[in-house]
Amino acid sequence: MKVVRWQSNTTSSTAYSNEPPTPTAAVSASDPLPEQLRSIMRLLTHPVVVCTAHDGTHPRGMTMSSFTSLTLTPTPLITFNVLAPSRTLDAITESGEFNIHILAGDKNGAAVAENFTRGNTDPSVFQSLHSAASKQGTGSLAPVLVGDGILYVLRCRLAGDAAPNGGLIRVRDHIVVVAEVVGTVPGIEDKEFGLAYSDRSFRGAGEVIARH
Repeated sequence: MKVVRWQSNTTSSTAYSNEPPTPTAAVSASDPLPEQLRSIMRLLTHPVVVCTAHDGTHPRGMTMSSFTSLTLTPTPLITFNVLAPSRTLDAITESGEFNIHILAGDKNGAAVAENFTRGNTDPSVFQSLHSAASKQGTGSLAPVLVGDGILYVLRCRLAGDAAPNGGLIRVRDHIVVVAEVVGTVPGIEDKEFGLAYSDRSFRGAGEVIARH
């Protein structure tokens, strides 16, 4: 397993704000149905994670907001979906393994997410990170990002017999990935909620409305 130490990029184009969230998404009945749904979905909060994999030659990574847990027993499974084609998806398909990085809901987590929103179009995303040899001996080539903004890393492998088509299910132009969590790697020690995304902005946790 390759460990890559992340350092905050102070030159990131991300703008940070402490202003109270106010939705900007507007739903119009005159819009086509897909656009109406797009605007409605912007009102919901989605988790933001970074997925990394290795295709045997190059590290791959992407930021995504479709990640969620699927089941905890008998083994924990997670799922997300990816628009195809995708080089990171190709790396996952080739190797059968990948890492999910749970990001802190602050400017450091947002900086990590912002750098991987470009996917693999910018090779400097990984080249600018400082590498360190792993002592965990997992044998995986999938990069592990450590440092500011990383709360936890979930080591995952495709679900195999636990899901149809080995955990890669095509739905129109997307691939739904189902994978088993085989281990976790702790990140920063700060107690933070995870990074979220809604209305085209990265966000942290808001106020508690009611405990459930």
